[in-house]
Amino acid sequence: MTEYRAAFVLMTPLPWRGGPQEITDEIRIRRLAADERSAVEASDALLRHHEIDDTARGGHWLCYEFENNHPPENVRYRQRQAAAFKLMLHAVYAVQILMPIGAANLYLLYRRSENGLTLDNSQRRHLLTGTAWARLCDVPGSFADEVPVVLRHVRDAFQKPTLRLQIPVWLFEQGLIAEDRHIRILLWATGLDAVTRSGGIAAFSGNLCSLLGAGTNVFPSSATHGTPRYKVVDVAEDLFRLRTEMAHGLPFHEKFRKKQGLLAGDGHPVSEEFANCRYDQVLEECAGFLLSSALKEVFLRDGDAPE
Repeated sequence: MTEYRAAFVLMTPLPWRGGPQEITDEIRIRRLAADERSAVEASDALLRHHEIDDTARGGHWLCYEFENNHPPENVRYRQRQAAAFKLMLHAVYAVQILMPIGAANLYLLYRRSENGLTLDNSQRRHLLTGTAWARLCDVPGSFADEVPVVLRHVRDAFQKPTLRLQIPVWLFEQGLIAEDRHIRILLWATGLDAVTRSGGIAAFSGNLCSLLGAGTNVFPSSATHGTPRYKVVDVAEDLFRLRTEMAHGLPFHEKFRKKQGLLAGDGHPVSEEFANCRYDQVLEECAGFLLSSALKEVFLRDGDAPE
């Protein structure tokens, strides 16, 4: 009996500002090879439908290369393909936890053969809209060491499953999906509440400061724009207060509606682009980075959430 063996590559575009990155032996962030780019162009109608433009096609993709040793009519073939899509989703989660840059969330599965690549299947999940600052900042130097660890623990959380870790990841994802600023804040602050297991504003602020460090910068640095001045302790209570006002239908405190910009250490906006931000917009950015940082800290601690 002839052994069946087929090679596949599963790909999704990423708005990546860095260079190639290896996540595992089979999963990498990289530009497409010539045959892969040709296959993508052959899927032009599908990509145009999902607004994947030439810039995205020529940019970096998250790619997973694997084999399926079961013939297509075998149920194990479908299970292997489904497992590949799930692994890629978890890899996208890991990337977003370390850098909430967003993602098109269109997954293209190609079969390799001596005649080239043929589209085998595709999946589209909701578009992930990253934070404005994440799309400008640099890839952290620690990314390469941290991303395989975070991916491993994300997979553990979903395979066991561990609901207390799944819920904040889902809330993080839903915040990236949401188009409304205040829904994003509500989801991300609730995710922080789930991670810190807090029951009030003092506990929320104290537990978050304990997890991340009170004097830790909320935002990573940008070579172009520097680092916004906000520390964890500066925004924790305000974020909880704003979340409470939204959740209970209360009028927003005047401070949240005030235009102040996203501020640098000298008290001036980090750039003209961020000069007219209201404080609730600043807290939206803070909420996304705080939840991503909290999830990162938990998963780098072997998946142990704080007690």
